[in-house]
Amino acid sequence: MSKNNDHPKIMCTQHPDTASKYVSTQEEPEEALEAATIFGCDEYMPDYEGKATPYHQNVQIVSKFIEETDLVPGKDFFITPRAPSAVQENRFRQLMVMMSIAEANQMALEYSDVQAIDEFVHPMTGSVREIIEAQQHMVDVSDLAKKEFGSSMEVPRIVPLIEDAPSLLHAKKMTEETILSWDEHFGTAPEKFRIFLGKSDSALSFGHVVSALSCKYAINSIVELNTEIDTRTGVILGAGSLPFRGHLDLNNADNFFNEYKGIGTITLQSAVRHDNDKEDAKALVKLAKERLPETPDIYSVEEKEEMVNIMGIFGARYNRILGELAPTVNRIAELLPQQRDRLLNKGRNGYSRTAPDISGITCLCRSDIAKELKGSMPVEGLNMPRAIKFTGALYSIGLPPEFIGTGLALEDTRRELGEKAFENLLTKYYSSLKGDLDIASRYLNLNVASRFISETCLKEVSKDIGILVDILGLETSPEPSYNILLEMMQPELLRTGDHMDEEVSQLVCSTITKMGKLRKALG
Repeated sequence: MSKNNDHPKIMCTQHPDTASKYVSTQEEPEEALEAATIFGCDEYMPDYEGKATPYHQNVQIVSKFIEETDLVPGKDFFITPRAPSAVQENRFRQLMVMMSIAEANQMALEYSDVQAIDEFVHPMTGSVREIIEAQQHMVDVSDLAKKEFGSSMEVPRIVPLIEDAPSLLHAKKMTEETILSWDEHFGTAPEKFRIFLGKSDSALSFGHVVSALSCKYAINSIVELNTEIDTRTGVILGAGSLPFRGHLDLNNADNFFNEYKGIGTITLQSAVRHDNDKEDAKALVKLAKERLPETPDIYSVEEKEEMVNIMGIFGARYNRILGELAPTVNRIAELLPQQRDRLLNKGRNGYSRTAPDISGITCLCRSDIAKELKGSMPVEGLNMPRAIKFTGALYSIGLPPEFIGTGLALEDTRRELGEKAFENLLTKYYSSLKGDLDIASRYLNLNVASRFISETCLKEVSKDIGILVDILGLETSPEPSYNILLEMMQPELLRTGDHMDEEVSQLVCSTITKMGKLRKALG
C-alpha cells in the first residue's frame, strides 16, 4: 500500500466521549472549522446516527468553509456525514440527510467546480443488500437534485460501517460482494471505496480482546482483497482514547499504528481534542499523516483459524459476566453527562441496538469453542447503554471493562489451544494487551467495585486480575487522586428517579465527571 493515499487520513468526529465539554449542535459547524484550521484534520463527520443533528448542518459547514477560509470543501478538506440506518432508525431520516448532502453539494458547486461531499457513512451495516439499497437512495436523491436544480453533482459513495465482531470477521466477503453487486446494479464498479471498522461496539458485545482481534482480522482481509481486485478499498478505523475503545492517543500512538497496520484513516474523537492537551492532539494528527497507511503482514489461513478460536474463548468468558453487570451499568450510565444532543433510545424516531448474531463467529470456531460461546450468550438481548457510557459507567465504579473475562480467557487459551497459540496472542496477534491493561489498571479498585456488583461477578473478576498479575506481571495500584473519587462512590448514592436528592445527584454526577477528566475521557 503506497504512502500516496488518495483518501483523507484524519477524520474529526462528533463522538460524545469528552468529560470536559458539552458541544451543542449549534457549535458543531465551528468545530468542523477548528478540525481543519487548528488540529490539521483533513475530514469531518457530521453525525446523524442516533443524534439530533439539524439536517442543514452539512450546508452550514460548507458555507462556513467557503466564507471564512481559503480551503475548498471536497478538495482541501472533506466532509463525510454519517447518515442514519434505514433499518435501525428510519428511512425518512436517512433520505432527509441525503437531501441535505445534495443541498450542500449544490451550494459548493455554485462557488467552485468541486462538490463538497463525495461520501457518506452508513452505520450498523449488516448486509450487502442494505449497502446497495442505501446507495440507490443516494442515486435517487441525486437524480432529483439534477432534475429540480440542474445540479451536476456526482453521486456520493457509501462508506459501510461494520461494528460487531461477527461481521468484522466477514468484512472481506462483504466488501467484495458489495463491489460485485455495485457493478451489476449500477453498471460499473467504483474505482475506489472505503470501509469503516468500529472498535467500540464489538468491545461492548464481546470484550476488549475480541474487538481488537476482529478489527485486525478485518483490516488484514481488506488489505488482502486489494491485491485480488481492481477497486482499491481504504480502511477507516474508529477508535477512542481509552483502551477498551481503541487506545488512540499520543502516548500510545506508536503501539496503535503498529498494531493496526493497514488502516488509511483514523478518527480523532472529542476526548482526544478536549480532555488532552491541544498540542498533543495536533502532534497525533501530524504523526498519523506521516505514518498512514502502512502495510501489514498477511495472516496465514492457520493463523486466522487460531485467531478466531481465541476470539471464541475470550467472547465466552466476557459474556458470562456481562449479563450480571447490566443493571449496575444502566443505573450508573444514567448519571454520566450527555455531551452531545442525542435522540432518545426508544420510539419511532429513536435509536436502539440489538444483540449481535454470533453465527459469524461460531461458524469459524472449533465446535467445542463455538458451543461454549453459544452457551455464554444471554437468553434475551441485554438493554445496554451505548459504548461510551458503558465504558464510563464501569470505570466509575473501579472496574475497567478491559479486565472482564481477560485473565480467565488467557488461561483457557493456553489450556485449550496450547502454548504456541498463547504466545502468538501476546506477541503477534495483540502485543499491545499488556500496555492496555497497564493503563486501565490505574483506575482499577475491586474494593469499590464490590459495592456494586454481585458476589459471583466479583469472584470471577478477582480471578481475572489474579491471573493477569501472575502471567503479565500486572501491577494494580490506582492513581491516588482517582482513588479518592472512587471511594466516594456508594450504592446508596446512586438511586435514580424522583426521590433522589438534587444536591446528592449533583455531587454524584460531579464526581463521575471529575473521574472522566482525570482519565482524559468520559468513556
